[in-house]
Amino acid sequence: MATPDIIPTDLTLDLGGDIAPEEFLAAVRSFFGYVSEITEAQKGDGAEITWTVRVREGSSLIGVEPDSFVPSSRLSMIYRQATHGLAAAGSGNFAKSGLSEKAVGHLKNLSDLALKHGNGNKINLWVKKKPIPISGAISIKVQEDWDTNYHDFGVIEGRLEAIQDASGSIKIGIKDILFPRAIKCVVPEKMIDQVLNSFRRRVEVEGRIHYRKNGTPISIEADAFTVLPEDDELPDANDVRGIMASI
Repeated sequence: MATPDIIPTDLTLDLGGDIAPEEFLAAVRSFFGYVSEITEAQKGDGAEITWTVRVREGSSLIGVEPDSFVPSSRLSMIYRQATHGLAAAGSGNFAKSGLSEKAVGHLKNLSDLALKHGNGNKINLWVKKKPIPISGAISIKVQEDWDTNYHDFGVIEGRLEAIQDASGSIKIGIKDILFPRAIKCVVPEKMIDQVLNSFRRRVEVEGRIHYRKNGTPISIEADAFTVLPEDDELPDANDVRGIMASI
């Protein structure tokens, strides 16, 4: 078991026991991804923070160290968020975790590894020389939170971002500025031509919407599909003034 005196940096991933090479690489990517997400969230108006990797030889300890010019106040915010976010995820309180969906996904990947090994590897995130366990329970709580909980009929509005052929139907992504990720949309065969001609346009999709437990829409089964005008296609102030004058 690792002890504080051998932890290489103030933000270090401890993978515990022996793991396969592909698991090691996947875990390191998830660790870097988590650090990147919480760093970006604390960016504010300050200069970009870059990290340098520090690995302790002969161990499964992978740390990141910030540039020397980074203000200590900003680093404290990052370390505090790294701790709080992991603790909140461990209790299933994702709404108050302060983490992006990508950050939660990275924690889930690390938790999946702990779950696979029955928590035998004792995976920890060390923050300021203090260990915080990454248990398999996090993965279970994330999956429960991400599972569809209810559905309703409604409308999704956003920009058409992705098109993918999917066995007789088309799956598209609608990016709504209110949500961090595109909302999956399944479109029937009869709407395919309209969808193909509307790539990167603003659209309105009506249908059955599936929501997560926290009310976030994750997908919609389209019944109607409408292309919306772009901003430069809408009437300007002079056009509106002319309409009002004629009434």
